[in-house]
Amino acid sequence: MALGAAVVIAVALIAVFGYYQTHIRPKGETILQVGTRSFSLDYMERRLRYDVRQGSSLYQSSPSQGATILLNEIEQEELMRQGAPEKGVDLSDEAVDAEIRSRESVPDNADHNTFVTAYRKAIRSSGLSTQGYRDVISGSMANTAIQAMFKEQAPKTADQVRFRVIVLTTEDDAKAALQRLQNGEDFVAVTKDLSQDAGSRDKGGEQDWTARGTLDPALDQALFSLEVGQTSDVITGQNALFIVQVEERQDQRETTDSQQSTLASRAIQDWLSELRDRLGVATSLSNSQRDSILTVLQSELQKKGQ
Repeated sequence: MALGAAVVIAVALIAVFGYYQTHIRPKGETILQVGTRSFSLDYMERRLRYDVRQGSSLYQSSPSQGATILLNEIEQEELMRQGAPEKGVDLSDEAVDAEIRSRESVPDNADHNTFVTAYRKAIRSSGLSTQGYRDVISGSMANTAIQAMFKEQAPKTADQVRFRVIVLTTEDDAKAALQRLQNGEDFVAVTKDLSQDAGSRDKGGEQDWTARGTLDPALDQALFSLEVGQTSDVITGQNALFIVQVEERQDQRETTDSQQSTLASRAIQDWLSELRDRLGVATSLSNSQRDSILTVLQSELQKKGQ
């Protein structure tokens, strides 16, 4: 009997160990490291559930890329959180508590127990750990403050250009378009025939005043190097090929609110890139972990009827 009991216990331990190795241990493994802060698969899946339940639209267009979208979101949020103090943004425990009070409509003069009760309820409702919930709050605070700061600092004037553009996806199409232009065909006609940009094709590729620094870098450089009336060669951009014709250019033209937002976004991305290099970012995501995140996402989207 003792031998039989030992065998049963051994089998049970093996089963428990196998379950731990297959289901529990991978959840605790680090899949993203930003500076000194690490994020596990469990953290990511909890955050994904929270995002979807809060109505995030990040994953709707490309659910199959859910893991990549999620890691990019958490990486950028953490870079902003770690970089916020150097921009004068207060993310202290006291500041985060004050934000939670505001969100949970807890009066400033309420006693501590009232705040603690509301705080615990908010954490339970979120489905996150305490740290995960505070991450959401502080991340939102950092993003809001930094967006506003860079928008305020965006240039109020900039060199600008009006132009027409033909957007192409293959080198053969680009060569064909350029040949037609060099043969004397009208830029508008070639654009309407060949451009892949549905938004501007029917307008002959016409673009409104555009500030330097708001376009694909290769396109931006070409536009501010060409003379007015000049047509470019084929320009190789990050995601497409371009041929442009400059219609008008003006130095230090007043920037619009939309242009300032775009310039601010570019400046933020440059700052985040510098932070990424300085702090260090490492991602380690196996296929099984990627599949696990996708399974969670599909389940949450199905619950929402999407």
